Amino acid sequence: MENDNVTTPRYGDVRATSARYGWGKTTTYKLLRSNSIRAVKIGNKRLIDFASVDEYLASLPSFGEAA
Repeated sequence: MENDNVTTPRYGDVRATSARYGWGKTTTYKLLRSNSIRAVKIGNKRLIDFASVDEYLASLPSFGEAA
């Protein structure tokens, strides 16, 4: 039986973003500082919009492609 109520998270903190995309927290912070990815701030916590990370990655040239 399938559970149709399961949703994929749209936001995650720095640790979750780093784990999801396979890079370190420092890279996540650098992307935030350069405005390459978007986040919302709730209190002291920053939640990164996973869609913005996907958009950033899609904008990068493919491996072996000239820049």
